Amino acid sequence: MGQAEFPSRLVVLSADGMRPDFYRHPKKFGLKVPNLCELVEGGASAEAVESVYPSTTYPAHVTLVTGVHPRRHGIYSHLASLDPTEKIRPWTWFARAINVPTLWDAVGASGRKTAAVAWPVSAGARITYNIPEIWDPAAPDPYQDFETPARHSTPRLFDEVIKRIQSSAARAAGNRRQPEIQKMSPDRLRAEAALHIWKRHHPDLLLVHFTLYDQLAHRHGPFAPKAVEAIEQMDKEIGRIRDAVNGDKATTLVVLSDHGFVSVDKDIAPLVPLMDEGLFGRSAHGEPELKRLGAIHSGGSFALYWLEEPTSENRRSLEKAVAQMVDSGAVREVLNRGRLKALGADPDAELMLDANPGCYFSDRHAGPIVQDGAKDRGTHGHLPSVAGMEAGFVATGPGIEPGRNLGRIGLTRVAPTLMNQMQIARGILASEVEPLALS
Repeated sequence: MGQAEFPSRLVVLSADGMRPDFYRHPKKFGLKVPNLCELVEGGASAEAVESVYPSTTYPAHVTLVTGVHPRRHGIYSHLASLDPTEKIRPWTWFARAINVPTLWDAVGASGRKTAAVAWPVSAGARITYNIPEIWDPAAPDPYQDFETPARHSTPRLFDEVIKRIQSSAARAAGNRRQPEIQKMSPDRLRAEAALHIWKRHHPDLLLVHFTLYDQLAHRHGPFAPKAVEAIEQMDKEIGRIRDAVNGDKATTLVVLSDHGFVSVDKDIAPLVPLMDEGLFGRSAHGEPELKRLGAIHSGGSFALYWLEEPTSENRRSLEKAVAQMVDSGAVREVLNRGRLKALGADPDAELMLDANPGCYFSDRHAGPIVQDGAKDRGTHGHLPSVAGMEAGFVATGPGIEPGRNLGRIGLTRVAPTLMNQMQIARGILASEVEPLALS
């Protein structure tokens, strides 16, 4: 790869859930994404990026900044709790749970400034200017909780950013009235925060996480009009950030994603047969109670954990419950410990279930195992080899060849590539994979 004359600054924009065919074949989906298309034309891009297992946001985003699979970095799920009976389950928000060095650690160790806006698993991270993705799990709408991220942000940064956003919005509206930031889309807020930090604090590394498409693709389906609109709005935010960083010819701009998306119309309820087999208890009101197994659902996959040493009878009960789910036609594959090890997945899981096309797992505990009319219309979390789970990667900047097609790549190759582009020795990372050749 060609090297810049001096170390490149780096801006990484994560488009949560963006499939690569959205920028490869936008007309197929009726998408208007001119900024993404210009970046593809002017830089290097992947046909597909194979995610991790489960193909969900938090494990994948940590792989993006470490270059290793979840089994190595320690973030196996979005959830920090194995108890599906909890009404309020905390997420893995805190960077202290990551077992290996990250991109921000490496950039910081080189004496350069780092920044992040709503990057997953970054609360408490050693980031110079940080507004982490975190919320009160009891909040009815995480996007309306400003107090929690403010409390965990770099001191005074959150208030500084919010005041700047309100002031800019008021000027744009031609009045002095403070606009209600709660009514702004999360992607617009994150873009505004990123632009302010870039212009005011001049970080060498800036990480930004856009989420509105993922939110709406779950609710309405990955190709629904509202989801398409969210991708198009995100493209506008990408364009604004690109225009802001283009003045610095030594800046590398990367737009990537963590996983893809598929449509679903059936809800699978593993808790139903697991409760029937006595592996979860049942309250007097029919509610599940934690007993012998812990569980985490990740949309297209479902992980099970022994909470105590199982007896032979316990194992037979689990086999019976799994057989019922397989017989229901909803399970694509049952992955044992050996298979999970090969995938670099959670070492503590006894097994994971991967859903068949059109199906996703939930914590529902009553009714049939498989139920039509799923609450969500889109999901991810399946095996990374499943069609539609592919993530995306587009990079422009110093030494990057315009129009370069990178083919199909692995998510673990992103972090070493970003390190290489910033001319930082990769030894600090735990990754042993080679960076991508961008020229």
